[in-house]
Amino acid sequence: MVFFDLVFGLLLVFAGRNLFWLCVGIVGFLVGVQCAEMLGLPDSWMELLMALSLGCLGAALTVSFEWFMLIFGMGFLGGGYLLMRIFPSEAQQDPHVWLVFVVGGIVGMCLMVIALDWTMIMISSLLGAMLIVSAVFGPPPFRDILFVISMTIGIVVQYLTLRGTPQEGRSAVGG
Repeated sequence: MVFFDLVFGLLLVFAGRNLFWLCVGIVGFLVGVQCAEMLGLPDSWMELLMALSLGCLGAALTVSFEWFMLIFGMGFLGGGYLLMRIFPSEAQQDPHVWLVFVVGGIVGMCLMVIALDWTMIMISSLLGAMLIVSAVFGPPPFRDILFVISMTIGIVVQYLTLRGTPQEGRSAVGG
């Protein structure tokens, strides 16, 4: 999964807001891997199949139902996955692990409704930076610095592309 983490991380950091359908597909893939792990599926082709299926489904649904899938896919699933990655030890010890995911998802969805572009930029930059760091081996201080640099680059690059869009087409979903 190291290869996927690195590639997906770079895509999310640099193009999270602009390629929103791909980002929802990536989040679907990540949630698929998480589900496969939680269901106890062996680390094999079943895990990959579940992840690819959810990723493709997320991307396809985003093309068809942009607004809903952005709010649900990036907001709920992205926020939930992000919170699970931020607090992994608490999530693994809690018998109600799904509550951690739901809380992150609700916060992510609310933020998506309030400030779509900025939430897309923040969630995709944070997720991308986490994936990049998880793909790189090194001591914790190096990984922490890499996380901050990756996240900052993602926010700046995506902000600059946001600034360059015309006012009427400023939202990632065209309105």
